[in-house]
Amino acid sequence: MTDTDAPFALTPEQKYEFDLRGYIVLKGHYDEEAVAEFHAGIDELQAIPVDYETYTRLGVASYYLAAAMSDPEHPFWKGEHRPDRRPNPGTGGIGRVDHALCGTARFDRIVRDPVMKSIHRELAGGPVYISATYYIEKVGPAAGGGLHNGGFPVDRDIYYAYDHTRQGFACKSTKSVVILSDMTRVENGPFAAIPGSHKANFACPFDMTDAASNPMAVPVLAAPGDVVVFSEGMTHNAYPVTSDSIRRSVFFNYMPAIGRDNLPFQRMSIYPDHVLERLSDEIDLLTSAGYI
Repeated sequence: MTDTDAPFALTPEQKYEFDLRGYIVLKGHYDEEAVAEFHAGIDELQAIPVDYETYTRLGVASYYLAAAMSDPEHPFWKGEHRPDRRPNPGTGGIGRVDHALCGTARFDRIVRDPVMKSIHRELAGGPVYISATYYIEKVGPAAGGGLHNGGFPVDRDIYYAYDHTRQGFACKSTKSVVILSDMTRVENGPFAAIPGSHKANFACPFDMTDAASNPMAVPVLAAPGDVVVFSEGMTHNAYPVTSDSIRRSVFFNYMPAIGRDNLPFQRMSIYPDHVLERLSDEIDLLTSAGYI
C-alpha cells in the first residue's frame, strides 16, 4: 500500500495538534460492539492460569516481562502483583497481560483496523510493525502510575521527530490507547499527559511520581470507544483512580519496520506461529525486514 492508497490521512488540524501536544484523541472510533469484544478479550486473558508453563507455551507474558518470563520461580507465579493493579474482585484476573495477541483473538480487529495502520504509518514516516500489545486494568481506588519519558534526554527507541526534508513525521514509537471504561471524569483515572513534553529540552523538574501532583500534567478525558494516539516520547501515564470504578484500556505500540530494536525487557521479538497463522493477512504488521 502506498501513502496515496491509504484509507485515512491525518487532517491538517490533527497534524498540528499531534505536533504541538504529542497526542490526539479519536472520538468514538470503536462502537459498542467492538468495545464489548475488547472487554471479552481482557476477560479471556484474565482467565488464563497464571502459570509459567502456560504463559510460555502461549507466548503471553506478565508485566514483569523478562524478569518473570526467564524465571519460573519469580514471585509473580506465586501470586505477587503490583498494588495498583490488584486482581479483579469479580474474576480474580490480574491487572495486565503483555503480548495480548498471543492469548486472545479478540483484539485482531485492532490489528486489521485500516485507520490505525494508516495513522501509525504516517506518524512513523513509513512501514510499521506492532511491537507490543497489552491491557491495563485498575480496580479503584488505585494509585496513578509514575510519569515517564519526555524529549530529554533523547531516547533513540522512543523519540518524536519531524522530517522537514520530506515534510513528514518520523516518530520512532507511537501508541494507540483504546479506552474501554468511562474516563470522562478525572476521578476515574484517565490517561495523563504533559503536552509538548515530547519536544522538551529539559528534564521535568516537577513531581514525576503522580500526575495529580505535577502541575504540568493534564487529564485526557475520554469515553469508551475513544482512542488516544500519542508519541511514546511524550511524558505520560495515568491519573489515580479515586472512585470505586474499574478502569480498562488496551495498548498497541507501533514502531518503524526498518531498523527495529526489540528490547528484551519491553518488546516481543518474535510472535509465535499460532499468531502468525491466525493473522497471516497482516503479516507485514507482525514481522519486518530481518525477521527470523
